[in-house]
Amino acid sequence: MRHLLIKQAIFLPVIYFGFIIVAGLFADDYSHFGQHASELGINPSKIAVVLFKAGIIATSLSLFLLAIGLWLNFKNKFTLSSILIFAFGITFIFGAIYPIGSPWHGFYGIGLFIMILPFVFLYESGTLLKNKAVHRISIAAGFLMFFYLWSMIARLDPIDLRGLTQRIFGIVVFGWFSFISYHLLKMKKI
Repeated sequence: MRHLLIKQAIFLPVIYFGFIIVAGLFADDYSHFGQHASELGINPSKIAVVLFKAGIIATSLSLFLLAIGLWLNFKNKFTLSSILIFAFGITFIFGAIYPIGSPWHGFYGIGLFIMILPFVFLYESGTLLKNKAVHRISIAAGFLMFFYLWSMIARLDPIDLRGLTQRIFGIVVFGWFSFISYHLLKMKKI
């Protein structure tokens, strides 16, 4: 039963992107390529706002379940990773409650630590995951997350394509969660 907490995270990209895409269909004057997903939270269409918030909360809940699953299945092995994943879920809750533009929307940038999570995960996994693909993809994901967040802070993210670059970032982040969840489930211990 505890393995289901990790297994559900395989569907994190579907949860996140599914709600964002559907909310965008109901939004007034919205572009997935040119606008951040959070802009759906302030859209004039109430349906789009509700769908956006529901998706962000569902994503948060999935992250919470993954963090709890790591802790329950591996005890002290992934303590810091579990804390970071849980905290990332909290930043999503704040993103749903507070509209874009508020410093509380991103919980004052606390979610920036997401870029170190793949490295922390690899460190904590030690020899538990001997799969070279897990190591390579985790390292690549960490650097891609860093590059995207740095480009936003440095204002190098192209304004007309900020929605597209955010979606690519989402693919990296949620794809990585899905990828590691799959590989953790393949282990005989779970």
